[in-house]
Parts: sequence; structure tokens; C-alpha cells
Amino acid sequence: MFVLDVSGIGCGSCVSKITKAIQSLDNEATVSVDRAAGKVNVESIESPERVRAAVEALGFPSKVSA
Repeated sequence: MFVLDVSGIGCGSCVSKITKAIQSLDNEATVSVDRAAGKVNVESIESPERVRAAVEALGFPSKVSA
């Protein structure tokens, strides 16, 4: 599991878009979004960098938490 710090998660639609983007890479991924904290917890076989790139492609600046 890894965590992304994501900027600009403003609404439920944003949460849905992020979740769908991650699950398009790995349809068995578990995604939990905390809008208030700007955190996305991901359990996936995909690499954190690939997931981060998919989230950024939607227009949400992000980084993998240390």
C-alpha cells in the first residue's frame, strides 16, 4: 500500500475520477480518498509512480508520500 498527496480534490466527482483512473490501471485496486486531507490510499499491483501519473493526467498535482 502507498499514499499519494493530491491537491485539488474538491468534490465527490473528483473522488470518482481519481478512483476510476487508478482502477483503470488495476481493476482490483483498493482506493480510499480523504478529500479533507488530500490523501489517496492505494493498494495496487501498479507502481506508485504509474498511479501518480494517472492522477496527474486528470489535472490533480500529486506526489507519493514518504
